[in-house]
Amino acid sequence: MADLSAFATKDRADEGVIIPVKIKGTKIPLAIKVYGSDSDAVIEHDKDKIRKLGLGKKGKNEVDEDAVEELLEHQDDDYIVRIGGLYSYDWKKKKTVDEPVVLFGKELKNDEESYRFLIEKMPSVKEWIKEQSDDRDNFLG
Repeated sequence: MADLSAFATKDRADEGVIIPVKIKGTKIPLAIKVYGSDSDAVIEHDKDKIRKLGLGKKGKNEVDEDAVEELLEHQDDDYIVRIGGLYSYDWKKKKTVDEPVVLFGKELKNDEESYRFLIEKMPSVKEWIKEQSDDRDNFLG
C-alpha cells in the first residue's frame, strides 16, 4: 500500500506550522506560526479581494477604482492572514522559549495589532512570511 498522507499538505496549511525566522542568513530570535497559501483562511481572503474588485460579475467589464484603492490601503492583510502566532526562539536550543517578543520596547502579542506593528517595522518579515506560506515543503507531514 502506498500511503500518501505525509505528502498531503492541506491540513497542515490550515493548522499552520511554527518556523524560526532567518532572513538573508541572519537568524532572528523569533519564530512565526505560518498558515500555508493553501489554507482555507488564505484562500477565502484572496476570494474576498476578488469580490471587492467586482471581478467575475456578469456584465462587469471594469474594475472598481475605489475598491482598488481600498485594497492597496490594506495590502498588509495579505501577510497578516498568514500569521498564527509570534514566539521567541532560541537558535542554540532549536526551540521556542517562554519569553516575550519585544520590538522597540513594545511587547508583541498574538493579535492583529502586533502583527501589523511587526511587518511595518520589519518589512523583510513580510517577504519571509509570504515565501514560507507559499513553500509547500513547509507543510509536509
